[in-house]
Amino acid sequence: MRIQSKRQLRAELKQKRQEIPAAQRHFFDAAIKAKILAMPEVMHAHCIFCFIAFADEVDTRHLIQELQRQNKIIVVPKTLPDGNMAAILLQSWQDLETDSFGIQVPRSSEPYPGKIDICLTPGLGFSPTGQRLGYGRGYYDTWFSKNQVDHKIAIGYDCQVLEVIPVDETDVPVDKIVTEKKIYVAHNQQ
Repeated sequence: MRIQSKRQLRAELKQKRQEIPAAQRHFFDAAIKAKILAMPEVMHAHCIFCFIAFADEVDTRHLIQELQRQNKIIVVPKTLPDGNMAAILLQSWQDLETDSFGIQVPRSSEPYPGKIDICLTPGLGFSPTGQRLGYGRGYYDTWFSKNQVDHKIAIGYDCQVLEVIPVDETDVPVDKIVTEKKIYVAHNQQ
């Protein structure tokens, strides 16, 4: 029942996100970028793990480029042959290739060995309490369970924030959700 409800909710949220007009999406992406860059934890971070946007996710390319201009170390996700996701150093945009999901990833598969201060994570849905509904493969939940990161910050559009998100015991909540309208701070962390 829960799996079916998650599957149905994912489809509904994908549809909501796809229905955002391109001009409005561009404006929303710029507002989200500005909010993230103004966050104290981002300003003080040394290393940031950030997804490279795929399909109609919040565009992160300009955000990543600005963080690089600020001399932040940027690591990005890559699914490895063993099925786990790793944080790989983004050395240059020219070093990217397209993986089997159609996502831009580094050619290297060497996990970043240093401390990661912040993880900027995607998702299909979020609750104000920090619950996150991903794409159903559990990559981020598994990564969070195995890696220490000071701040887990989800990025999405406000239409993706719902009062309640169905969760399982393996789902790892985020600390904050940044949308074009506001920053949601999760108050009931485990």
